Amino acid sequence: MLFIFTRANVDVEGILTRVRQSNPWLLLLAFVAFYATFPIRALRWRMMLQSAGRGRSKVFVLPSLAGLSEIIFLSWFANCIVPAKLGDAYRGYLLKAESGMSFSRTIGTILAERIIDVVLLFGLMVAAASLSFGRALPTEVVVLMQVGFALVVVVVIGLVALRNLRPLVHRLLPVRLHTQYRRFEEGTLHSFRRLPLLILLSLGAWGGEVARLYLVTAALGVGSVFPSVVLFVALASALATTLPITPAGLGFAESAIVGIFILAANAGLAPGVDEHTAASIALLDRTISYWSIIVVGAIVYALSKRR
Repeated sequence: MLFIFTRANVDVEGILTRVRQSNPWLLLLAFVAFYATFPIRALRWRMMLQSAGRGRSKVFVLPSLAGLSEIIFLSWFANCIVPAKLGDAYRGYLLKAESGMSFSRTIGTILAERIIDVVLLFGLMVAAASLSFGRALPTEVVVLMQVGFALVVVVVIGLVALRNLRPLVHRLLPVRLHTQYRRFEEGTLHSFRRLPLLILLSLGAWGGEVARLYLVTAALGVGSVFPSVVLFVALASALATTLPITPAGLGFAESAIVGIFILAANAGLAPGVDEHTAASIALLDRTISYWSIIVVGAIVYALSKRR
């Protein structure tokens, strides 16, 4: 939230006044829209796990859809309290403990999931930025696009090189780790077998994220914001959460929300949005997508048998 108090001309009382005046029913719908994405993500992951385990001599019994949703939620909870995306490793550990699928293969499916998300995220951001700002992209938006493009380049190069680097990896790694690398490689590459359906499910999950932010803006009485702006802000804040510097992009995501809404307001694309409103949107949106995960996640973790 550093941007809100140092770069934007706002005060805490002004933010809290707008928050208190928000529509609680629309905020509840935003909460539901966000948490409805977890079963969608679980279904997508289940398909990737099935593809990654296909043809293996050992049969893995995967958890139910509800069980996979719980595992993903617990991993998000971990990502919200520790940096470096360590929750992804925790997700692999939980699945291995329950199904017996190798940790390396499971991490490969999670990497494949991240690759799909990053590429799709960047593509949608390009479309949303073009619809919102046209060719007159603000410098800050250009920087975000450059970060997104860099991430896409990294994941695509990594994916292409994954199999080609096997001889080099075998020379560098001890023999006892060769099997682990092969499982990781298979888990990643085989996860893309049902790519069209995986993309469709990914769009559904991102649609829930966008719906959450739109409902938050509507709850604050600024539902007239251009839909393409809401789409771009939601995707930009999601991109910020991929940075492994702070837990779940804490500080970066909030700054992205406030900064882009202010830019959009200055361009006439976000009627009724000022610095206080933008900060209120960031506060409410991240309360749902970050702080609620910590609260609900602590309860789920305490009661879960999968921890």
